[in-house]
Amino acid sequence: MSLTAKELLPLLRKNLILAVCIGLSLVLLAIIYLRSGLSADQQAELDQKSSEGKRYHANLLNAAQLTGELQAVVDANRLIKERAINPADLARNLQYFYRIEAETGIKYTDLRQMGGSGAPAVGAKKSSTIYAPVNYTISLQGDFAKTINFLRSLERGGHFYRLNGLVASGTNSEITLNLSVDLLGQP
Repeated sequence: MSLTAKELLPLLRKNLILAVCIGLSLVLLAIIYLRSGLSADQQAELDQKSSEGKRYHANLLNAAQLTGELQAVVDANRLIKERAINPADLARNLQYFYRIEAETGIKYTDLRQMGGSGAPAVGAKKSSTIYAPVNYTISLQGDFAKTINFLRSLERGGHFYRLNGLVASGTNSEITLNLSVDLLGQP
């Protein structure tokens, strides 16, 4: 039993509200179907915008303390610069070690500044830096307590240092240390 257009038209006029509801439902279903593909794209865009908004919000929260943190970094850089040595100022640099000698009571048998190598530490990444190590070779003699006090004074001293090598030898009463030390220097 097939309906032709002549039979369908009077039937639709007779049930006009039902026909309008069916037509409207079909149009709405078509719109929902066509927009379903856009939903995934819009969700991805919403997620991206949400994460960007969270990042901006975190930046604003962190920026509240930015001036104080910048001042702390500037102060720390100033302190590091004050503790770095000038490799060309040989007399002042050696005086640092002679002061430690006088405080601890050890005796140097050899103390030499090898110059600022400018080379990074072994295993360190190469980077543009304003600081470079200044190498010293030190040979000293003293009893155990004095050599330990020397190492402590070097560690707690006014300049940053790195102990590259240490060879110790001696008898019961006297120890001989051969050290290779780098002080932080400005090139």
